Amino acid sequence: MNIYFTAYGIDTRYPNYMDGYQDIIDVLKDKKVAIIPNAKLINQDRTNSTIAKEELAKNNIESDIIDLDTDKLDINNYDALYLSGGEPEYLMDSIINAGLYDDIKKFIDNGGTVIGQSAGAMIFNKEYYIHLFNIDLLDIKDNGYDYADKMIVPHYDHAPQEIIEKIPQDVIKINDTDRLIKL
Repeated sequence: MNIYFTAYGIDTRYPNYMDGYQDIIDVLKDKKVAIIPNAKLINQDRTNSTIAKEELAKNNIESDIIDLDTDKLDINNYDALYLSGGEPEYLMDSIINAGLYDDIKKFIDNGGTVIGQSAGAMIFNKEYYIHLFNIDLLDIKDNGYDYADKMIVPHYDHAPQEIIEKIPQDVIKINDTDRLIKL
């Protein structure tokens, strides 16, 4: 399986958290990448996806930003998916509404590469937290992909103590300074 997790990915606005930058470039080298920005709504700041595209281009990696709510993703045209950060529920809703849930699963099962940045990583367990850093809205959805055997918690090292106390300790922890984590 070629599923990778990262907290900040290649979003160079956060220079203190670029430990996995070169790992991501190495994984995506010689691949055509679809960047999926849908972990943020269309009216939200999607700069992380734009920066990902710019950084890939600087490294001679071809990519397209495909908004699943407005564009059709022909997954057969890509070797890799880069799922940007935001809210995992928004991302899964877009994947499901676009009719791509099974296509992405087949893509992964057939050896396709996926990099999940923050919320983009969280959806690879059947269950994931929505609004992870808001204790009042901390809820669990169960429509994620069932590849990881534990829930995935990005930015674990910066989670508020009240959140840490509420979530199980047996999770896949992605710290902000972790290198790229392979599932």
